[in-house]
Amino acid sequence: MPSKPWEPEFEIVELSPIRRAIGERTQTSFRDIPQFDVTRQINAGPLVAARKARKAAGADPLPSYNDYLLKLSALALRDLPMLNTWYEDEVIKVLKPVNVGFACETEEGLLMPTVFDADSKSLAEIAADTRELIGAARVGRLRASLQKGAGFSLTNIGPTGVDFFNGIISPPQTAILATGSLAKRPMVEGGQMVVAPSLYLTISVDHRVHDGRHGAGLLAAMAERMGDEESLRGL
Repeated sequence: MPSKPWEPEFEIVELSPIRRAIGERTQTSFRDIPQFDVTRQINAGPLVAARKARKAAGADPLPSYNDYLLKLSALALRDLPMLNTWYEDEVIKVLKPVNVGFACETEEGLLMPTVFDADSKSLAEIAADTRELIGAARVGRLRASLQKGAGFSLTNIGPTGVDFFNGIISPPQTAILATGSLAKRPMVEGGQMVVAPSLYLTISVDHRVHDGRHGAGLLAAMAERMGDEESLRGL
């Protein structure tokens, strides 16, 4: 029954512990972090070709596009260490290992497993790690220690058909990269209009630590690496 005469009838759904933790963390992020976004469209043709070649070679596990982006962002962070940071106690902590968290959807809500030392692992090792972490998360067996230690995060809802979006920074981290759908879109290449597979990448950064050039620098590094098919095949 309605609790007030003007309210319609309703059912109460209690928040799960994970959903409640997500709410508290995102509320803290929006309340405490002055964050802004930088977006870039990137030609993903070489990335698609490199993955097709790996699939044809019988790679097992076959890396997902998210695995590629995780590896590429880790390599970029190695060259851009100010984005691999925590902001705590009014100081910036520049982390030595490049540990990258990634969003994993479960029935209970979003979890953020961590791939440790992602810059030094091969793409195959990252694919094996993420497969194991996702499997553990979806059956409720992801240890808390495997959700900590990341200096940067990647979130991807591209498979849902969303073109681009902005992620929510997970404190004490200072940046997060959001990936939209991979789809054929019009682009200008070499002064000519072409239709090519592309991705929109959006980096959200903490303005207490970063200016726009930091976010733009990571997107530029990602674009350069994603445009080199030979390098992508060698990951």
